[in-house]
Amino acid sequence: MKIAIFGTSADPPTIAHQTILGYLSQKYDLVAVYASDNPFKEGQKSLYHRSQMLNLIIEELSLSSGNDNIKLGTDIGDRRTVHTIEKAKKKWGDKADLTFVIGSDLAPQIFSWYEAEKLWQQVKVLILPREGYQIDTQTQKKLDRYTLGYTLADYPLPPVSSTEYRQNQNQEILTPKVKSYIQDHDLY
Repeated sequence: MKIAIFGTSADPPTIAHQTILGYLSQKYDLVAVYASDNPFKEGQKSLYHRSQMLNLIIEELSLSSGNDNIKLGTDIGDRRTVHTIEKAKKKWGDKADLTFVIGSDLAPQIFSWYEAEKLWQQVKVLILPREGYQIDTQTQKKLDRYTLGYTLADYPLPPVSSTEYRQNQNQEILTPKVKSYIQDHDLY
C-alpha cells in the first residue's frame, strides 16, 4: 500500500492545503494528514483547532470528489517526524510504502531535523514546489545520498499561504467550512 504522510503546520489550512490533499489522493492509496507544531513558529493556534480545520477540508474534498482515501492522522502525528514514521510503521506495517510530503521551502532544512539520518532512511520524500523556493544542487545531492529516494512533484502549489490569511485576513484563500469554523470559534 502506497501511503503519503503529510504533516502541516497550516495555521489555518487554506485552499492550497486542500489542493495538495486532492493531488495526493490521486497518487497514493492512502493520505494521512495531521496538524503539527513547528518549533520555528510562535503563537500558533492549538493543534486541536488546526486538526479540526484540516478535518473540515477533508470532508469538503470527500463530498466534492467522492474520494475517501484521505484521513486525519492525529494518531500518528508527532512533533518529531521520526516518531511519526515509527507510529505509521506500527499502524500500517513494515511493508507499507511510506512517502513523507514536504514543501520545497523545507527541503534544505530536513537534514537538521531530529534524528534526520535515521528518519530519511525509512521513507521516500515527495517535494511539492512552492513559489520562490527552488531545490539547489547541494540539497539534491543530500536528498540522493540520505533518503530512500525523492521525487519533485509535477504539480505547482497555488501561490497562497496561511501567513497571507493571518496577515491580511484574505477570506478568498479559505474553504467555506474553514471560514465558518474560524468565525464560530473567534480565531485569528
